[in-house]
Amino acid sequence: MDRRVKKTQAAIRNAFTDLIKEKGDVNSITIKEIVDRADISRSTFYTHYTDINELIDDLSNMLADDIAKIVVETHKKATGISSYMMIYRSILSYLYEKGPVSKAILVDARNTRIIEEISKSLRDGIAAYYKTTHRQMDPELLFATATFWTNGILGIMREWAQYDFKYSVDEMTTIITKAIETCSTFFREG
Repeated sequence: MDRRVKKTQAAIRNAFTDLIKEKGDVNSITIKEIVDRADISRSTFYTHYTDINELIDDLSNMLADDIAKIVVETHKKATGISSYMMIYRSILSYLYEKGPVSKAILVDARNTRIIEEISKSLRDGIAAYYKTTHRQMDPELLFATATFWTNGILGIMREWAQYDFKYSVDEMTTIITKAIETCSTFFREG
């Protein structure tokens, strides 16, 4: 991709991100506000994106891809429960760093397709890892396990964002880890 194209798209994404931080509601942002903030023409915006929904898709795909990379890279660094704790901490740190943007994307019920994309990236990353460590597991069970795991963790993270990151990253890492341990205990003890 041409450097100028990347620079213009980054300016559009940054303007949109700034507006999300200010307004908190993705759906109240207009193209006029974006082009004014990015200091570009309306036609330049349409050269890169057909509408705001495509821009949202671009941002959420970046978020989903970043989360998937965190899962894959963290699994390379550690194994066992420490690996999972590192993954949770890394994802939570990333979401916290993105602040209002991650909150706007994760919490708004109108962003279901964004949540599905993030969930899919996270699930696929976890499933890919499971395939390498649990080769003899039935592929459908492996996929179901990755889906279960992903939706539970993502649900906790979404609620954390909804309540303005009430707990620290370390506290949330502990909460997620303990929630998983508790679920395992419930299932074993019946």
